[in-house]
Amino acid sequence: MSSVGFIGLGTMGRPMARNLLAAGHDLTVYARRAEVADEFAAAGAHVAATPADVARRAEIICTCVSADADVEQLALGSEEAEGILAAAAPGKLLIDMSTISPHTARHVAAQLAERGMGFLDAPVSGGPSGAKNGTLAIMVGGEPEHFRRAAPLFDVLGGNVFHHGPVGAGQTVKLVNQLIGAGIMTLIGEGLVLAKAAGVDPGQAADVISASTGNSNLFQARARQFVLAGNYQTGFRTDLMRKDVRLALDMARAHHVPVPVTEAAGAQYDAACRLGFSADDFSSVARVVEQAAGIALTETASDR
Repeated sequence: MSSVGFIGLGTMGRPMARNLLAAGHDLTVYARRAEVADEFAAAGAHVAATPADVARRAEIICTCVSADADVEQLALGSEEAEGILAAAAPGKLLIDMSTISPHTARHVAAQLAERGMGFLDAPVSGGPSGAKNGTLAIMVGGEPEHFRRAAPLFDVLGGNVFHHGPVGAGQTVKLVNQLIGAGIMTLIGEGLVLAKAAGVDPGQAADVISASTGNSNLFQARARQFVLAGNYQTGFRTDLMRKDVRLALDMARAHHVPVPVTEAAGAQYDAACRLGFSADDFSSVARVVEQAAGIALTETASDR
């Protein structure tokens, strides 16, 4: 079993780290919240005082945070604190499982490589349930030998693991996935609101869509349990999806690929955040359509 470090014990990272610990890996964690640090200490993990201390103790370090700036600060450090780079050494490996720009992934990898440390970008998909159950899809970019070394960890964390090429390739595929998912979620909201506006029960419309070409994994996961139920308790936050769509748009511009549908979807996620839905599940983009149309898909007490 490997000596593994984990930084980023949030909605996704926390169950991922617990799975690694349960699989028998010697785990060292860094947590800003004392209650999370105490939880992992009680479960048998080592608790480090800084990200650099995690890297000093562990051979392989996993990070799972929200944004490019977070990854750069953890990996490269800042004026306030040392980063993983301070403890970089030949034989060590950083696996970043955040969703960030491919450019940022390559920049971090290059800085670590100067100290002989390897890097994989390995963003994930599957939500909190996939993280808990160890069934995440993992999209990996990096050197083949680093991928092979990380395989035992990926086997614990994911049910579908893909190596796409050099550093940055994992993030590229993840952003393409997010681009498609964001667009589909926007259309789900528009379609169900339109059905109700035209006099059709949206639940009955959902029955037909589930058996027709409009169906998808996302429709099955979000149409009834979230949109039609009016339940926007977060599985994946709206502001994080907006961030991912913006990264996808930046990537499209860099490669001179027109993506007008994604631009329209991005505007809907911007609107959802302006309306106060940032912390809600990203299916809350349907509420933008509801408010614009003046139509509610779910009944409230005053409607009955």
